[in-house]
Amino acid sequence: MEIPQLNLPRIRENGMCFGCGKDNAFSMKLQPYRDGDFARAEFTPEERHQGWPGYTHGGVLMTVLDEIIGYASYYQNIYNVTARIEVRIKSMARIGEPLIASARIAKQSRRLLEIEADLKRRDGSVVAEASSIQFIVQTSNR
Repeated sequence: MEIPQLNLPRIRENGMCFGCGKDNAFSMKLQPYRDGDFARAEFTPEERHQGWPGYTHGGVLMTVLDEIIGYASYYQNIYNVTARIEVRIKSMARIGEPLIASARIAKQSRRLLEIEADLKRRDGSVVAEASSIQFIVQTSNR
């Protein structure tokens, strides 16, 4: 696998981010937080997030997982980009149903991260699981 050489700016906040941007009218407005080695965020899908009537579109669920995966490394002062992500949707999520996204770094090498994530209902039942390979762009001492 060829590892790209990227020169991305260091940022603390991106108001236009699709996942968490406060200034983006189309943003999902996720508010990730650090919980030990995990990144977590709550997401409640709205009607604008639906696929089948009354249910959340699978692409929206994947986007939530990709975003929380990014935060798992960000909270460890590692900047990265997604190289590969595999998502397994286990059950459909209803519109208006609160979900909790969680992610943690499972393995790290010099240039790659393996990150595991899941999306669960408040009762702990799994909606979706993801595994991801991330290219490390740079580390930071923020």
